[in-house]
Amino acid sequence: MTDISSLRIGFIGYGKIAQALAWNFNEVELNVVGASNESHSKINENTLPQGSSNFDSLSDLLDASNLVFLTCPDDSIASLCESLNWKASHMIIHCSGTMDSTTLSHAESQGAQTGIFHPLQTVSHTLHPESYLGLFTNVTFGITSKHDGITEILERMTNLLDGSWVSLNDDAKTPYHIGAIMACGHVTTLLDLSSSLMTKAGLSKLESSEALRTIVNKTIDNYFTYGPISLTGPAARHDKDTVLNHINWLRENHPEILETYTNLTRHSTQIVTRESETNYIPELEDK
Repeated sequence: MTDISSLRIGFIGYGKIAQALAWNFNEVELNVVGASNESHSKINENTLPQGSSNFDSLSDLLDASNLVFLTCPDDSIASLCESLNWKASHMIIHCSGTMDSTTLSHAESQGAQTGIFHPLQTVSHTLHPESYLGLFTNVTFGITSKHDGITEILERMTNLLDGSWVSLNDDAKTPYHIGAIMACGHVTTLLDLSSSLMTKAGLSKLESSEALRTIVNKTIDNYFTYGPISLTGPAARHDKDTVLNHINWLRENHPEILETYTNLTRHSTQIVTRESETNYIPELEDK
């Protein structure tokens, strides 16, 4: 069993996910030696946790680290990995939710061991990276590796962060990531569309935000309490007239939203059909 306190952790690509992990690793007393942005930009020392350094040279970072996180954009992971000379003592991890293990095959060919460590959490930019502390509490991490030792290390790191983990095969990465995007990025998109419609109804941005916050929070609570039977709205009521009224209004006023609305309504009717034998829950107030 690897003594994870002996790990020397380095990051290549020091954006928001790297900062969040670095500060939380440091908080649980893992050794974050530092980070590098290659030649693109110098890292602000204030964004590094105490005891960590900015490395202008990637070779110096690799010499100082034995567990290296490649936290650059997804489409750059493979080329970055291929540009570096790895040692058998290196462990290389990427944090992409969609890229599979073959992205790091160059490092494997040089004797290094690799893995994937994807936090199912939304991470926003911040001017104060200490605000990332605790971000991964109760968060699920998707872990992928063919090496038992790497898997064990990543599982133990997850436990230190007070998270949980699931094991993902490479062929599961795409549906897993689509599900994550729909639960996060697409929800944000839908909320933005909803907010724009509320302003059309005359609500101010503040009024819209407060109104939507309440109904969204209740909707999420209902779903994770009752499941899909918690669906409300005209599709759940079989209210065709209301749906047609919505479609006609959108066609005339917001045709760019029409396809999104009709597709979601169609899927809502499929949920109703699928759940038709489930008892109705009277506590849920229809909207």
